[in-house]
Amino acid sequence: MSTLIYCQNQIAASPYYIEEASLNVYSLEEISYFILNNVYLLSNKFMSYDLCNWIGRELKEKKLSEDLSSLVQNNAPLHIFVGHILSSNGYSSQKEIKDTLNLVATFENKSEAERKKMRADRLMAADRIVDAIYEYESLLADDVTKTMSTVVEGDVYHNLGTAFARLFLFDQATRCFDEAYKRNKKKASLSQLLFTLKCKRDSQAFEDYIAKYQIPKEFVEEINRTVSDINGKAEITSFDKAINDLQFDENLDKFYDGVKDTISQWKKEYIKLCTI
Repeated sequence: MSTLIYCQNQIAASPYYIEEASLNVYSLEEISYFILNNVYLLSNKFMSYDLCNWIGRELKEKKLSEDLSSLVQNNAPLHIFVGHILSSNGYSSQKEIKDTLNLVATFENKSEAERKKMRADRLMAADRIVDAIYEYESLLADDVTKTMSTVVEGDVYHNLGTAFARLFLFDQATRCFDEAYKRNKKKASLSQLLFTLKCKRDSQAFEDYIAKYQIPKEFVEEINRTVSDINGKAEITSFDKAINDLQFDENLDKFYDGVKDTISQWKKEYIKLCTI
């Protein structure tokens, strides 16, 4: 945990280990921080007697420990349990608590497979691409996939393919979109498969998949038009022109500095996507 957190309450001598995040916490404020920033990792495993006992023993919060233990004993909803913790210290604002509890409540009536997919989808939406990949792969390797329909499993492969494509890992993305289309038979998965092959510039594989899935000529033409339209967008053509103009600038230092700055910015953006 790299963020500095001001703790007004008791600090534990021995930490509590949150297995979902491989994280040690020492205070109610740190637990609140974890909840607010990792809602997608929460499950009923978090609502445990071990946590309740630790709060009573290490943080000397006897009343809170008893209240939480009672909730566990009575199989209370997870969002009620989480709400008690967030409300027990001054770390979270009322809006943060309300928004978090509403989000937690969306998980509670879902199957384990659905919850895992939702967590992975939220990671993707937050641009935590590598974390999303781990979550999707974990879901596909888990026995809970047996509870998913074939179409939903295909959708998971589709999203995994999207994650790989955003990291320019087009070989992995191609395999995922192929697996997705085998299961969900959705036009979106087939489109992304062909777009990925265009990104790879693998014309032979492009033709092979057209033959494999007997893709109509009209569909292929639609894909080609879309790629052509994207390549013709102003932000792409203007960038190409700027790079080409730099090449003919008499000041070569300016050219190299311009290229270096552009590559540096791309690296920063890519590293941000790869952050775990």
